[in-house]
Amino acid sequence: MDKKQRFAGFTVPIIDVAETSKNLKDIREKQNISISELQQIFNMQNPQSIYTWENPESKYLPCIDNFVTLSKLYKVSMDELIILKEGNSDSLSISDPKPAYGLSEDTINYLNNNSSKLMIIALRNYFAISI
Repeated sequence: MDKKQRFAGFTVPIIDVAETSKNLKDIREKQNISISELQQIFNMQNPQSIYTWENPESKYLPCIDNFVTLSKLYKVSMDELIILKEGNSDSLSISDPKPAYGLSEDTINYLNNNSSKLMIIALRNYFAISI
């Protein structure tokens, strides 16, 4: 039995990048927070990164630390901020993994306390990190 047969029908939670981008923009606008205010909060020289996060066509999302900051700023859980979808077992291999990096204990605690188990799985897969 090959891998495809063995895991047929098995699904994993993955981050829906386009829907998450739209959601980031919707939440920011509902909270009446401007791009320039986010630029100041994140101490960015220009707002291009924020526009990229909110553009469903760009396929780029904030790093996990910035997701945590947005979650705290918007006073929403990670589950409200990030949109998940189900993927098949092929989704277990990440075609374009993000570089792994260290997370602070505060970030890990925040994620564990403000994210569902499915969200933790999706974050681990998308960012190629250990939580």
